[in-house]
Amino acid sequence: MGFAARTLRARMRRGVLRLSLPLAFSLASLSPAGATGSLNCSIDDKAIAFEAQAVFSHGLAASFSNFRAELNATAKDAPPAFAKVEMDGSALAHHWFHGNELRLHLYQERTQAPFASLELVLRTRSRDADETAFAGRYELRLFVAGVDGGKDFERTYRGRATCSAG
Repeated sequence: MGFAARTLRARMRRGVLRLSLPLAFSLASLSPAGATGSLNCSIDDKAIAFEAQAVFSHGLAASFSNFRAELNATAKDAPPAFAKVEMDGSALAHHWFHGNELRLHLYQERTQAPFASLELVLRTRSRDADETAFAGRYELRLFVAGVDGGKDFERTYRGRATCSAG
């Protein structure tokens, strides 16, 4: 094979490599789209009414997005500051969604005086018959700092919580 033929052959190989390498890298960077699901949690008893919704990704991180929640403290002794509290993802201090466990930890402070905070923890597990239905308990702690030297208000409420994820 002469010099011209070898040069032409080498140029063709380089041309194919120039075209195929970017294509190979592009295909390698594609990953399957992650599956998502929706999450709904609720509490409805004498102390509180609570609803939460989110979108979550399946997989190791199981991250939540578009988290929204509303809590209405309906207990007779609950301060008016907690009559209607709307929350977004910034209130979601921690979450655990793995296997048959679903846990949420919410914390929010009131921005107006007097200082007030709420902390809500939901601990649920899936039922054997339905892997998308979760049931368990909640604990809600409400705190309001005393006004004009008054006493602080501090109460803890407990009850049942349900969630669905699918």
